[in-house]
Amino acid sequence: MTDNKKRRNKPIENADDGQTRARLSRVKVWLIDCDDTLYESSRGMFAAIHLRMESFIAQKLGVSIEEGRRLQHAYWARYGATFLGLEKHHGIAPEEFFEATHRFDLSEEVPEDFSRAKLRDSLKALKGKRVLVTNGPECYIKALLPLLGIADLFDAVVSADDMRVMGTWRCKPDETLFAGLAARFKARPEQCGFVEDSPVNLKTAKKLGMVTVWCAGYRKREPHRMQAHAWADVAVDSLVELARRVRNARSQAGMRPN
Repeated sequence: MTDNKKRRNKPIENADDGQTRARLSRVKVWLIDCDDTLYESSRGMFAAIHLRMESFIAQKLGVSIEEGRRLQHAYWARYGATFLGLEKHHGIAPEEFFEATHRFDLSEEVPEDFSRAKLRDSLKALKGKRVLVTNGPECYIKALLPLLGIADLFDAVVSADDMRVMGTWRCKPDETLFAGLAARFKARPEQCGFVEDSPVNLKTAKKLGMVTVWCAGYRKREPHRMQAHAWADVAVDSLVELARRVRNARSQAGMRPN
């Protein structure tokens, strides 16, 4: 193998320069996504939820399952959350949608090889406030976090139910929501670490000046290049890798592990 081929095949150490490491060490508030960030929801959980969404939409609107599926995908792509499109175009109350699609036994959909110990250890490495921010509903998150063994590791949870501001829904990737979260937890945007699997949401956080971490390892449908993009200061395979990077950043900054 030539030297050029070796260089091309070598994993890219993305955006982990001195400036980025310094910013990671100074994060005061971690805004952390749920699905495909905390665990691999795309392996089973999403399929179970999407089937319920398609069935609910089809029954509620009197359309075929295929049309229900089309509407679900279209509203998610346009608004960032299916329930926003259903309320806007069909007058369906979000609470009714949440109950019908997210309240079921989640335990069978958590991957068998999921490690609670690794996830807990990874989250504990993210010093400062840890805030879960998800477009998923409260009923889903309240059932999920105990299953993942991390219900006690978040200072706050911001779910879809909490994202109505002065009568207007402000879900990810809404810029007003992101700026409001920084203010709510008494941090400047540049003091916030935004951890996500969604490039769309990361772009908004990056625009505000947050430290953006692309948790890309579970998005196997996309070309898997572990390197930073314009919207990602750091790209990691999982929270385990992020924890390693943060520990390294804090160590190089002369900070105590705890």
